[in-house]
Parts: sequence; structure tokens; C-alpha cells
Amino acid sequence: MAKKVLILLLLFAMLTGCAFAGAKATEQKSDAPAGKEKTETIADVGMTHDADRKEKEKDMTAAKLMIKVIANQNEIVFLLNDSSVARSFYAQLPLTVAAENYSNNEKVFQPPKKLDCSKAQEGACPVGTIAYFSPWNNVCLYYGDAPRYTGLYVMGKTVRGSELIRNISGKIKIEAYTSEK
Repeated sequence: MAKKVLILLLLFAMLTGCAFAGAKATEQKSDAPAGKEKTETIADVGMTHDADRKEKEKDMTAAKLMIKVIANQNEIVFLLNDSSVARSFYAQLPLTVAAENYSNNEKVFQPPKKLDCSKAQEGACPVGTIAYFSPWNNVCLYYGDAPRYTGLYVMGKTVRGSELIRNISGKIKIEAYTSEK
């Protein structure tokens, strides 16, 4: 029994030592004078990764498809997903269309051309969703929840202004949106 405890303690010490040794930063060359080397600390590595992550997020945001719906002098901004239906809708912008109320949870309008649903998935539409109902060629803006329905393809969600969807009426403009940086 004493041997087992001793072995466990030795294993623990070795693992703990390895963990601490692994946490120590590796030495890397820097712009320091000859003969001097810079040692990165764990905090430095973390900050570098944070900066890299933020830069990648910025690049990804720039590449995302965003649209704005201008209605009644208000702007509603949507982030579109990477589906065939969303991309085919985005390709038709800018648009000026007549929006109508449908049921008690959505506003609808028709894009000039049918959208490509070949690589899209049907889904439920919570408040703030933009979707495409393929049987009727309707783009739907939801101010109330809607269940999954055959032929209803989610294209994206609001980033700003979901509370304004309910009051949309008449002619609306839809155009590409680029966020101010």
C-alpha cells in the first residue's frame, strides 16, 4: 500500500512538474541586440492569440453578408447565413418592394426572381428572422415566432431593429449593408 501511495505521489509530482514546465514559454529570437533573446510569457502568448482572434473576427465580419431594410425612415439590419437561398437573395439587391402583413407574425414581399433553395435547410423562425417561403416566392420578416414549415428556409437574423418589423408597411428598400468601422 505504501508503495502505491509513493508511486502515485511520484506520478503527481512528475505530471505537475511537466505541466509547469509546459506552461513556461519557449525562447524566441526577437529584435533585441545580438546575444540577447526575448522570452515570451504566457500572458504575451495569450495577448498575441487575442489580437489574432480579434483580427480574424474583423476579417470574418467584413466577409459576412449583411443587408438593411429601410422602412418608414427606420433601418433594420440583418446578418444573412451562408446558404444558397441567402446568397441568391443578396445577389438581387438593391430592391424596392411592397411589403404586406401576413397572418399575425410576419411581413412578406416578393423578390423579382425565385431564390435558389438547392443547398438550404428548412427551419423554425423566431422573432427577428428573415426567411424565404419557396412555394409562394415570399421573403418573410418575422416579428412573432413561426414553427418549422415545409418550404420555409431561414436566411438570417436581425442584428439591429427587430422591434421595428411589426410596423413595416408599404414600399421598403433592401440593400447591402456594410458596418461602419
